[in-house]
Amino acid sequence: MQEQLHKIALDLAPLAALVADVKSIKLELSGLKDSIEMVHDIINGFSTKVKSLESKVITMEKMAEQIPILQDSIDKLNSESRERDQWARANNVEIIGIPQKKDENLYDIAQKIGNLGNISVRKEDINYIARIPTRIPNVVKPIVVAFNSRYTKEEFVASARKSKLLNISNLGFSTAANFYVNDHLTPANKSLLSKAKALAKENNFKYIWVKHCKIMARRSDTAPGLHFL
Repeated sequence: MQEQLHKIALDLAPLAALVADVKSIKLELSGLKDSIEMVHDIINGFSTKVKSLESKVITMEKMAEQIPILQDSIDKLNSESRERDQWARANNVEIIGIPQKKDENLYDIAQKIGNLGNISVRKEDINYIARIPTRIPNVVKPIVVAFNSRYTKEEFVASARKSKLLNISNLGFSTAANFYVNDHLTPANKSLLSKAKALAKENNFKYIWVKHCKIMARRSDTAPGLHFL
């Protein structure tokens, strides 16, 4: 009997090792399960973030579709604003190159310029007249004359341009230098005029001028004028 028990014990000895192996495998499987659950949670977190990003991308794509429309609207508003600014100056004349004196009489200067062009300018024809500051330091401030009538303004500019007497010596100054009478352009249109002059030079346009706040150019005395604005 004792021999049989000993034999059974010997036969069961490998079984104990197998049980130990099974326990080890179960422990490893438990750790693997925990790892899988952790990875699953991480994947779920990534999935949530991806869905959130996808939603944001869709929103941004919709916004991007609106950008050209918004840009067109902004460009239109800017253009309308520039047109209004220029229209507000429709009766204005800018006189450049006349030195500034203490206690000067700008109305008297405007009347003398009118006389040089053989037109009469009355004080009653002018809404206001003043020197305006410039962005360039140490430059003589131009004179802006706002006429009550667009017709008077156009006549004043046209007669001044035809006159060959636009020199400050003819206004009572002791020195001689030319001055200029122009439409009162906005800064944006002044910049555009400078670009138009450069373009006209490149394309052999001999004359370039502003009429009714429109930039004009032509190659010769007989050629028709072209609008740049």
